[in-house]
Amino acid sequence: MKPLFPFHGVDRLRQDCQANAMRPFIAHGANAIRCPSCLMTESACFCDKRKAIESPVEFILLYHRDEIHKPTNSGRLIADLFPQHTQAFLWHRTEPEQALLDLLDARQHSISLLFPNTNTAQQQGRTPRLIADIQDPTQQPHTFVLLDGTWKQASKMFHQSLWLHKIPHFEIQQAAQRSFLVRHAKHEKQFATAEITAMLLHNLGYEDQSLRLLNYYQVFNQACLRSRKRGNENE
Repeated sequence: MKPLFPFHGVDRLRQDCQANAMRPFIAHGANAIRCPSCLMTESACFCDKRKAIESPVEFILLYHRDEIHKPTNSGRLIADLFPQHTQAFLWHRTEPEQALLDLLDARQHSISLLFPNTNTAQQQGRTPRLIADIQDPTQQPHTFVLLDGTWKQASKMFHQSLWLHKIPHFEIQQAAQRSFLVRHAKHEKQFATAEITAMLLHNLGYEDQSLRLLNYYQVFNQACLRSRKRGNENE
């Protein structure tokens, strides 16, 4: 029997977006019959690989509107694996949800925005957090805000939202990125949200959680390939 999973933060956000949408989101392969949990075509379902675990850090996924409905979105894998430690919100340029602002305010001393140290960030004189700050045992578990969209969308989300600039940022150093790429990745393209999160966990020393997420991402990639083939047949 196919396993059933309770809704996590990304599921609830997707459901809310569907309920409030002015028009349906129609993706490539929309006519295919899909699993309601993993969003793959039924023959490519990978729900049997989904096993929730504990996370030493918390996550806030901030979604671009175009990304939340995509079956190929990898951010939701974080919520699949760490459902009790992941919350999801839709990005708004100037008027974010009050619930999100309240959450950011409540965690202002133990929160970071995971985003590259761009030229704009450098010009603002932003000082990145150090690993020692994040792993301070006197603080509550650290929370990371992840901008979930394409690279272009994520850059737009950051640069157009001044309220995001108030959050200290955490930068994964280029040397750590190269090391992770050599050990785990088989490409030199921009990293997906799940990959950059696995890299973050590795960088913080949480190797077990990093490998679990990376392995789950690789299963997800294979399912996407199978689902795309089956979806084309059903169009």
